[in-house]
Amino acid sequence: MTLPDPVSPARTDALRPAGGPDTAGVTSARPAAVDARPLARRVARKGARLAVDRIRPRLVRFVDAQIAPTRDQVGVSAGRLDDLQDRVDAIGRHEVDRELVKGQVHAATVNLELLKGEMREVVALIEGLGMAIAPATGIDGAKARMSELRERVNGLDRRVRQLTSSPPPAATPAAAGGPAPSPPPSNERVQSALFDYVGFERRFRGDPQQVLRTLEERYGALLVARPPVLDVGCGRAELLELLRDRGVPALGVDTDPSMVAEAQARGLEVHQQDAVSYLRSCEPHSLGAVIATHVAEHLALDELIELLELSATRLRPGGVFIAETPNPQSLIVLGNSYLLDPTHVRPLHPSLLSFLCEGAGFRDVELRFFEPATDYHLPLVDAPDAPPWVEAVNAGFRRLNDVLFGPQDFAVIATTAPD
Repeated sequence: MTLPDPVSPARTDALRPAGGPDTAGVTSARPAAVDARPLARRVARKGARLAVDRIRPRLVRFVDAQIAPTRDQVGVSAGRLDDLQDRVDAIGRHEVDRELVKGQVHAATVNLELLKGEMREVVALIEGLGMAIAPATGIDGAKARMSELRERVNGLDRRVRQLTSSPPPAATPAAAGGPAPSPPPSNERVQSALFDYVGFERRFRGDPQQVLRTLEERYGALLVARPPVLDVGCGRAELLELLRDRGVPALGVDTDPSMVAEAQARGLEVHQQDAVSYLRSCEPHSLGAVIATHVAEHLALDELIELLELSATRLRPGGVFIAETPNPQSLIVLGNSYLLDPTHVRPLHPSLLSFLCEGAGFRDVELRFFEPATDYHLPLVDAPDAPPWVEAVNAGFRRLNDVLFGPQDFAVIATTAPD
């Protein structure tokens, strides 16, 4: 067996520490190995710290990247859980609301059935009333039957008034030895010999062509369908000329000699006579239509009633009577156009004129209103963000506009009974 070569002193001296012998005076061959362990541990710990400091950010980023989807899913799941909880709460509320709605529906159903029963009773009463008024046709013919009854009652009323108001027969002029009585004066239009009414109409009534277009628009179809036509107070006779050009037989009466002469010069049939006297001379049921525009307000009450009664008897079955007059329900009319004409006798309320037409024997009476004074209307508040009380103010303005600046003219259209 061969041994290794002995270690030279130079080599062993190199392994000794620089301080020389140890405190015990004994030289040690392995002091470096003993001191190297703590140093290695320190170096290892420091290296580990450096490695951790460098690796930590990357590790954190990696871990965040790995758990981010999971964290998002957890957030979404939490939101879904909240939404589900809200839905569960809403379902609970809906269950309560549904019970309330079911109760309300049941109550409404019961009320509806009760209302149906009441309506059936009302229908039965109406049908019974219709059979009592018109036994042959029931409720469908009640309107016509009521019109007939009203016509008969008004006719009886007229006859009674005529009998009670007629004076006892007077002695003849020859027997009495006195002069013949003169006819009562006509009040068809209050006039003055000093007042130029023709010039007044030309200035204040308006453009004749515009007036004619207005009359044609309002009444043209009614008049064309019912010849012959009598124009009471025809004035300048523009309407008669229009009807003649359309081939409709028409004639007029007026008390102003200059207007009558002007109309006759244009080849129109116009008589200088008041309407009541002319209608007395007409045969019953000889006219198809009678129109009087802005004439009724010039007549005394008795003459107006006689004009209506004569018109009702002189018109054919289904004939029409038209009277247009200023509307006193619009206060601007009373303060302007009505007071402007000194020959006006009294304003005629629409309800009064329709009542007089019914009493004169007309079957159906209709009111039409024209020409609201919109230029004077108070403006309404029109703002989308206006407070709620603005609508109450606008409603008040609408009522005020109707009272102050409503339709300036109205017409009563009365029809005689059909054949």
